[in-house]
Parts: sequence; C-alpha cells; structure tokens
Amino acid sequence: MKNWLDSIYSDGTPGFVSDADPKLGDSITVSVRLYKTSPVKKVFLRKMTNGAEEYIDMEKGETKGNLTYYKAQIKINEPSVKYIFVFMTEDIIYYYNQAGVTTYVPDYRHDFVILADNHRPDWVNGAVFYQIFPERFCNGDRSNDVRNAEYEYNGIPSIHMDNWDDKPLLPDQGRAVDFFGGDLQGVIQRIPYLKELGVTAIYLNPVFTAYSTHKYDCIDFFHVDPHFGGDEALAKLSEALHENDMKLVLDISINHTGIKHPWTEEKPEFYFKNPDGSLKGWAGFASLPVLDYRNEELRDLIYRGENSVLRKWLKPPYNIDGWRFDVADVLARNDEVQLSSEVWREVCDAIREEKEDAIIIGEHWADCNEYLQGDLWTTPMNYYGYGRIIRQFIGLPELFVSRNRDLAQVDYKMTAMDVVKRTADHYSSIPQAIADCQMNLFDSHDIPRVHNYKKIDFSKWKIAVLSQLLWTGIPCIYYGDEQGIDGYTEHDAGFRYPMNWDEITGKRADFFRIYRRMIQLRRNEKAFAQGGRKVLFSDGKILAVSRFHGDNMFVCIISMEDETKTISLPLWQIGAAGTLDVTDEFGEIVSIRENSEDLVLEIPPFSSYILRLLPV
Repeated sequence: MKNWLDSIYSDGTPGFVSDADPKLGDSITVSVRLYKTSPVKKVFLRKMTNGAEEYIDMEKGETKGNLTYYKAQIKINEPSVKYIFVFMTEDIIYYYNQAGVTTYVPDYRHDFVILADNHRPDWVNGAVFYQIFPERFCNGDRSNDVRNAEYEYNGIPSIHMDNWDDKPLLPDQGRAVDFFGGDLQGVIQRIPYLKELGVTAIYLNPVFTAYSTHKYDCIDFFHVDPHFGGDEALAKLSEALHENDMKLVLDISINHTGIKHPWTEEKPEFYFKNPDGSLKGWAGFASLPVLDYRNEELRDLIYRGENSVLRKWLKPPYNIDGWRFDVADVLARNDEVQLSSEVWREVCDAIREEKEDAIIIGEHWADCNEYLQGDLWTTPMNYYGYGRIIRQFIGLPELFVSRNRDLAQVDYKMTAMDVVKRTADHYSSIPQAIADCQMNLFDSHDIPRVHNYKKIDFSKWKIAVLSQLLWTGIPCIYYGDEQGIDGYTEHDAGFRYPMNWDEITGKRADFFRIYRRMIQLRRNEKAFAQGGRKVLFSDGKILAVSRFHGDNMFVCIISMEDETKTISLPLWQIGAAGTLDVTDEFGEIVSIRENSEDLVLEIPPFSSYILRLLPV
C-alpha cells in the first residue's frame, strides 16, 4: 500500500532549487514534490526571516508522471537562509525537513539551508579525488633519491630501498626513514594513467621538507622537499595537472612541526611547553611539537602575511586549488587555551581572500558539524558520515571502537538501518552546498586498505567501491586501490606500499575496471554529479538508495546478507517505472520478478548493483 508521506522529497540540488549558488539579494524558486493523489489541502514553505518564522503559500505546479510539484519564490535576504515545508491535511499538519517528516514542529537544526555567495568550488560537480602518498607512488627522477645514511632521524640512518617491489620496512626496522624514491616528477609522468582512470583532482600527502617518509614532521613549510624535486617540481606538476583539467590539493599540518624545525631553537615561543619547559608533542610524540597560536608572529607566518605559508602556495607559479589540513580537529586547542574557533575563522578567511574557490579540507574522524555550515571548511575527510560507516557495514571493525581493548571485544554486525541513521546524523545537519563537497573515502594513508583484510573478498570490496555512488559528495580513491595493491593491516607501513605499476593484469584488471566504471558514472551522469538521494529500502543487511536528476535516475543496491533475499523497491516514490535492463551498469545480470513502480528483485549474497531506471 502506498503511503503518500514516503513520496515527499526536496533538497538543495538543481532539481529543487532554481539556483543552488545564489548571491545575496537574489530571488530563487524552491520546490517540493509528493505523490499526485496525496490528501493535501495546502502546502507552505516556512522560512526563517531575520530570526522570525514566515509561512509562504506554495503554488501547485506541474505533475510529472505520478509526482506533483509545489513551488514558492523566496528572497535570499541573509547569508544563510533556512526553511522547511509544511503540509496541511484535513486532520494533521506534517512538517518536512532534512531529517524527514514529523507531526510536530521540529527544531531548526535540520532545516534546509541555502547559502548566499557560497565558496563552493565550481569544479565540484562530477569531481573525483585521487590521494597520492608521494614517496610511494612513482620514482620519476632517481637522481634526487634519499641515499643510505644521508642523515639520521630518531636515531635511525636514512635507508634507500633499492627495489621498488620490496615491502616497506616494519616499524622496528624503518622508523619511517625507508625511502623508495617516489617524487613529483613521478606524478607528472603518470598523469596519462590518472586521466585514463578518470580522476579530476589530486590530493597529495605532504610535500614540504621533512626527514620522514610521511613528512608530517615538517622542517620548512616554505619549500618542497628536494627529494621530491623541490619547488620547481611542484610548479611543473601544478601546470601539467591544470593543462589536463585536473586540480591540485596539498596536505599540511599547521598544528605542529617536526622537532628538527629551526623554529624549535630560534622561536621556542611558537610552541606549547610541558611543565618542565620542554616542547609539548602532539598526541604524546615529542618529535612533533605543537604550535601555540597565542603568538601573533606565528599567525602572520602561517596565514596572515602576504607571503605566509598558506598564501604562498595558492599563488603563481604553484597555483594550488586548496588545502587539506592534518589533525584539523585539535588545531589551537590545549587545555585552558582554546583558540580553535578564532584561528579557523582567520585561516579560512585568509585562504579565500587569496583564492575564493579554494577547497578547504579538514581531517576530522568524528562529528564536525560546527565546521560545516558554509563559512569555514568546505568538507572534512568524511570518515564520520561515510568511511567509518561503509567499512563497518561490510564487516570490518568500527575504526574508533576497535582501538579500545574492551569495546573491541563486541563484534556487532551493522544493519542497513544503522547505515541510514548514521548517515542521516551527518548529512541532515549540513547545507546541501556543503553536502555536495563531502570528501568520501574508505581508505587512506592512516587506515588499513579494505581489500587487504583477509575477510574481504572481491564482492565485498566491490560493495565498498560502488557505495561511493550512494552517498552525496566527492569520491576519493587512495592510490593503488584501483590495482588491488598489496599491503597488510597491522601498521601504517602496510597501508603505504609502493604502487605496483607492472601488475595491471588479471585480477588487478578487474579492480581497475570497477573503479573506472564507477568514476564514469560519477562524472557523466547528472544523477550522481548533481542529483538528489533517497533511501528506498533498508532492511536486514540490504540497502537500496536512489540517485536522480530529472529523468536521469538510478537505484544502487548493496547487500551484506549471506543468503539470497527478495526485496521490493517502491520506485513510485521517485517517479520511476521499473528498470531499463536486466543487466546493471557493471554488466551483472539481475534477477527481476516484477519490473514496474514496485520493482521486485532477487538479491544474491554479498552483491551490489547499479540499475538505470525508467521514468513514469
């Protein structure tokens, strides 16, 4: 039986907002849709205007298939305009916001939000990120390789790994000074490969001068490490990427430096101190002393000054397109000294003053709603709203829970409804313009690669890859995932293997094929690039999500059930009338019992499908 309430839908995408990026003072049209026979007498848009609630009559508009649209014009009179929809029936008033439908007046936390003069980069639609750990990606210039015993760091001489195919050294052997020779020239050489894969933006782990392989222990923010090719190599890489219509984002930690940074001797006032006067290390690591932003000169050097660190690399000849900030959640926080809000405001303002559409990515593993209202970060690395969720759904330990010895003993199997609720916790409290920019990743340099777990076979890995089309935001691929790169799960050395350039064959060709097709869909289909998102089924361990933009409609199904299940998808809720074909977008045959507004399918164990739908 059809419940008309299930058909109510709106969002901030172009399908429901006439201008998703308006200017202050513009007037735009906002719409909501619902089943055409719904028992609605009137529909209102409740807008917050200068702090007060305003109810605007919505005009009944066109009916497309089985869905009727209601529209209202509103003025963007404030930098952030909030609204919800109100449906009047004979007996009940219903309220609809980003969290869903209620019969009571909801709070404002989940209102729809339109941002005026928003800073969202214009290249976000259809974008696909590719994260590169430079030291392990490609050695393009052997003359700049780190030599054996070139220097000593943390008591260990630097180690040159002679064979690119060797495994990174274990922690007690390498201590992050085992070097394979990857550099920026190697990235330049592999741009044709990246174009073939289909990525549009490169996110590089730190490239500034440092002694370790990971380079989060920076000793000079103003120069690219000479073993990566120096400043000139970065300028050439940026130029080459832009010539190929790709963007470049750099990684930096402005929370701490390396202990060998000259500031530790020349400017000790730049750092927090322990009671004994020693420099306080981040997370207990004495080698990573924490910067103290009570110091005005430090602020000038990092972001305020015309030639400050963050501004320098946004300018020619480097022209980077944004920053990813390491440990962004702890910046400018130290017990009684809590300057995070102030410093982040200044940092984001400085970046956008230099380059208005620069993307600002904060590393945050948990709820970071406070940074995602349009005036600070563009996006976090979306572990909380995507990565942690999909990893647990396919059977891996919840990332944070697994770090607690007691909690890790509970082996809870996540359900599809858990996925829906955890996702909604994140997305229903942020504006659409921010949701569209979410950097959705499930692997990175900080966590074990999904496919390296013994319990994850190809079908479960494929579920993770296809899930990047189910969530709103920008997919981010960690280098080598598209090749099934080797590694292990016990330590971060196992997450950072050298790229296996000679092994794009056999089984690994299947990895590449899946990723390339996923990227093609993301880039070329408006449903994924600019479309809406609605959950159609979430029961047991099967999740089905529709993505749509006008008549461009898909349903994405992922199942972690261990036996075949029959499911019914209420396509009438999105104005669809069955699937186009019995073969999905990846060539998989789908068992269909009924192909209509209620699509009935048999879903095998551990399977995933992307089906193109027909409009009513």
